[in-house]
Amino acid sequence: MKRSQVARAQALASAQEWLDAWNAHDPQRVVAHFTEDVVVHSPLAEQLRPGSNGELRGKDQVLSYYRDGLAASPGLRFSLVEVCTGIEDITIVYRDHRDVLVTEALTLREDGLACEVRVSYGA
Repeated sequence: MKRSQVARAQALASAQEWLDAWNAHDPQRVVAHFTEDVVVHSPLAEQLRPGSNGELRGKDQVLSYYRDGLAASPGLRFSLVEVCTGIEDITIVYRDHRDVLVTEALTLREDGLACEVRVSYGA
């Protein structure tokens, strides 16, 4: 199996779909791009899911977390800063509604669905 860098056009399209889904407050559209067994790592997960150690496993668990997060942040809105591409992954760089810089690194399978997401926060 040959591994290759994700095409920039594909990465930009995926990032825009992801951003539009979040800004529409539609978590079902966000997780539509995830595998059933996706793993999400996020420092904020521990706040909404005590005992999770910041890790969520499976699309259903992630969807529930995203729904709760949106309910807790009705003003949530993301602004795209950049999209970076790697070998079978993309990193979406954006600013949230509090102007905090955030990255979401998505590891993609051959079908283009994300099997792992890692969220990091800046200033």
